[in-house]
Amino acid sequence: MLEKYKKYLQKLDQKITEYFKSQEQFIVCKPGCAICCKNSYYIVSQVEYDFIREGFKQLNPEKQDIINEKAIKIYKDRKEFLKINPDILKFTYKCPFLEDASCSLYEYRPMICRSHGLLYKDVDKENKINLPYCVDLGLNYANVWDGSTKSFSLEKMRKLGLISTPEAFDLSYSSMMKSTEDVEFGDVRMIIEWIIFDIPNYEELIKV
Repeated sequence: MLEKYKKYLQKLDQKITEYFKSQEQFIVCKPGCAICCKNSYYIVSQVEYDFIREGFKQLNPEKQDIINEKAIKIYKDRKEFLKINPDILKFTYKCPFLEDASCSLYEYRPMICRSHGLLYKDVDKENKINLPYCVDLGLNYANVWDGSTKSFSLEKMRKLGLISTPEAFDLSYSSMMKSTEDVEFGDVRMIIEWIIFDIPNYEELIKV
């Protein structure tokens, strides 16, 4: 299954690269910008983590230990958070694989990390689009987004001399999983859980 996922990932990467190219007038993603890696809950499927694990095993033991320790601390913090807020998706954290504003496993990163930064169609609400949250930080799409009206500004586009308009793509996490019949993705969990499950005697380590 992992080999099928890798082949699918190659096709997905090609598609996402084309999407980013078509939206380059609105995108400011660059090396060293890791905002999207600092405040989310990072949902990852079993097969995606199987691929991540391949990269993880290539890291030196010291880096592996640091990542494991980060994941354990985040897990403990989540347990404390849930005592006052039962909504687990409200708990966000910095990705344990983030190191010096870059991903320590970039080539092995999951699908959602590859597509993040683009507009994407909402799977539940027709004609609704989702923006990357960095738009409110003056980054992707901020040059044409009007926060007061919650819409794209034609006036801003004219001032910038833009001909094309922002486009939303079918890149929600569930859509990416459904776009191939060859891959069985398996269970979906927060990335910290997958990391912890690989640690020997993790049950003892995650006790608060």
